[in-house]
Amino acid sequence: MLGAKKFYFIILVLLTAGILISLFGFGGASGIILEIRLSKVLNALLCGAALGTAGVMLQNLLRNPLADPYILGASSGGTLGIVIAEIAGLAYFSLGFYAFIIAGAFFASLLVCALAYDKGRSSSVKVILAGIAVNIFLSSLVMLALFIYRQPYLSVLSFMLGAIGERPVFVLIASAVLIIAGFIFALTLARSADILAFGEHHAQTLGSDIKKLRYGVLFCAALLVGGSISLCGAIGFVGFIIPHISRLFVGPKVKNLITASALCGAAFLVNMEVINRFIFYPRQVPIGILCALAGAPFFIWVLLKNKGEYF
Repeated sequence: MLGAKKFYFIILVLLTAGILISLFGFGGASGIILEIRLSKVLNALLCGAALGTAGVMLQNLLRNPLADPYILGASSGGTLGIVIAEIAGLAYFSLGFYAFIIAGAFFASLLVCALAYDKGRSSSVKVILAGIAVNIFLSSLVMLALFIYRQPYLSVLSFMLGAIGERPVFVLIASAVLIIAGFIFALTLARSADILAFGEHHAQTLGSDIKKLRYGVLFCAALLVGGSISLCGAIGFVGFIIPHISRLFVGPKVKNLITASALCGAAFLVNMEVINRFIFYPRQVPIGILCALAGAPFFIWVLLKNKGEYF
């Protein structure tokens, strides 16, 4: 079996190769072209790391291998936050703009937990069904807003599909601050999150404040998802696939999973962008579509693998 050291080595090789190909492949690059490519690479790195980390935290909190920021509605909540900020007339990517993105992702996740949990208990089926319901509802609100305010808000479509494009420097910096803050917050929660593996009742007997931890994890995920949405839009299944792959090689310990999933998520999204450019060059499809095409079969495989738990 591939050890953790070999896993990290392979991930770093893939990450380096993806970065070099993205920057200097496909006809070479110089000047403004290199600047555009560098911006896209940084976006993919940050977004992949954020989604991988968010997936770890949500899967651990809900003790559900099917949990994912996209499936559970956090991405739709963040996108709805963008729409509300646009309607409210907030300056594009101002402090208030980011506040709406984070609040949307946080309250969407909170709503899923409120629907799925009854007296502190839930099941995998209830969590997934609640996530699907919230996701559909929030996505419908986004589409309704796009229909009513069609002309001014067509730009929101790029956030819904998920696309790695050039962003202004201040957007990159602000999003990076959110993602780094979310990553550090995740590391501080890692030890408490490990206790959840034994069940919430056992965690409470060990003195853990489950309610406080749940809010902390959801806010941590909102920071990570909000930062990634502001850069690349709503990209699904990265936060689902990456923790599963990382768990195979570094084990279930949350702190190790956070580091491995951040690196693996960054490498995954950078190389998905390379594949995108290789297949569709000189055109490109939204990266969210490719991730969905890769993630949906993986989701079905995990579902069938654990069908005794769900059916």
